[in-house]
Amino acid sequence: MKTISEWLASFRQPMPQQTAVPPPDAALAMPLLRLGKKDNWSIRDSYEGTAIFGATGAGKSTGSGQAIAKSFLRAGFGGLVLCAKSDEVKLWQRYCRETNRSNSLIIFGPEQPHRFNFLNYELSRPGAGAGHTQNLAQLFTIVMQVAERQRGQGGGNQDFWERTQKQLLRNCLDLVVIARGRLMLQELYDVLVTAPSTLEEVDSEAWQKSSICWQCIREGEAKPKSARQAHDFAHATKYWTREFPALSSRTRSIIVTSLTSLMDIFLRGTLRELFCTTTNIVPEMTHEGAVIVLDLPVKEFAEVGQLSQTLFKYIWQRASERRDVSRHPRPAFLWCDEAQFFATATDAQFQSTARSARIATVYLSQNVGAFYGHLGQPETHSLMGNLSTKIFHANGDPMTNNWAADLFSKSWQSRGSTSVGTARENTVSKNYSSSDSLDFEVLPGAFTSLSKGGPECGFCVEGIIFQGGRVWHESSKNHLKVGFAQR
Repeated sequence: MKTISEWLASFRQPMPQQTAVPPPDAALAMPLLRLGKKDNWSIRDSYEGTAIFGATGAGKSTGSGQAIAKSFLRAGFGGLVLCAKSDEVKLWQRYCRETNRSNSLIIFGPEQPHRFNFLNYELSRPGAGAGHTQNLAQLFTIVMQVAERQRGQGGGNQDFWERTQKQLLRNCLDLVVIARGRLMLQELYDVLVTAPSTLEEVDSEAWQKSSICWQCIREGEAKPKSARQAHDFAHATKYWTREFPALSSRTRSIIVTSLTSLMDIFLRGTLRELFCTTTNIVPEMTHEGAVIVLDLPVKEFAEVGQLSQTLFKYIWQRASERRDVSRHPRPAFLWCDEAQFFATATDAQFQSTARSARIATVYLSQNVGAFYGHLGQPETHSLMGNLSTKIFHANGDPMTNNWAADLFSKSWQSRGSTSVGTARENTVSKNYSSSDSLDFEVLPGAFTSLSKGGPECGFCVEGIIFQGGRVWHESSKNHLKVGFAQR
């Protein structure tokens, strides 16, 4: 199998001639979009993260979404695209074709030749953190959190179960890696389902003959090991022969089943072929110009699509955070339409360092409530606080509209009123009065009447854009109403 460096060298894409990589400081100021007559949206702005909201049919994808996506492609960004809907692959094929980036496009899906064995990748990738069992266990933990959230589970003693699951994973990973010198999901699964269920079974000859867990223990004992490996293997052996079989049957059943049920998803059909066989694609390709589109749309593959894309996204985020931008300076983007399906508790942490990693994150969704339902309210606000640019299209959701109005803040507004009355001898009197009050800069109701585009609106989608810490030149305010061409 090729190394990551070999895969990168085989793919490396040249920057478009008009966007050769400039010095880092100059690159930050490069404009990506022209907003109105006086304002630009730059590469620096994109690194601070973007959230786009709009009701179904409001034009968020064909308006600001399309404008930003094409600006990334024209500027030579690499990127990772997560798909919720089945037509998104065709959409990105069109974007790449219209920006002369078709050679950069890699579609990762069931009908394509690309494969990514994520466990072997994590075991053998460059870097001091490669192969650490805690990091490997965290991969499963992130995906399990999404799975449990999808099933409406969690709460209660969740911290206890998460700790015991990670403990189980660490000892399973150490056992297999040291014994077999490789990491296959099937072997992890086999260890779990053949582990001893009682202390008496550990000494049973019948169990020892049939157990993959015991075979790995014996193979590991015979393997030459470094001092660290010897310590870790001894710890894992004690766990499997003493601690694990001594657990109560209920506790043992819950933690094993929670893991094997997740592994089972990746050990059959499409996901086994894509994620558990060989590797001919790696996340770092996006740092050399690849635009990887994950063709496992949630609307088609349901939970399988959600979990697999969340896994790939998390591995990509970690790869992006550890890259050396002095050697690999090309910007890259993360694109998630219907982003609530893929959001995790680690996203806010990633976004807090995305600028230094030269990553532009774009999350699109109908409303803020969609994130509350999938991620929870505190985590949603943490994530949104780290997405500096926010674009609001037409929306009928009061929660989102009020949230946006609060974001734009309040100021003293003068409200006038005129009254008309009839006096004696049919004379008409008019009275005008005004009063100042502290009110929204943009009323929540303003978002309900924004143009949605289409032929009746001249194919122009209206949006109100906000960026933390910025006053727009054209409006002299922290928000700006912008029209985005759909054509």
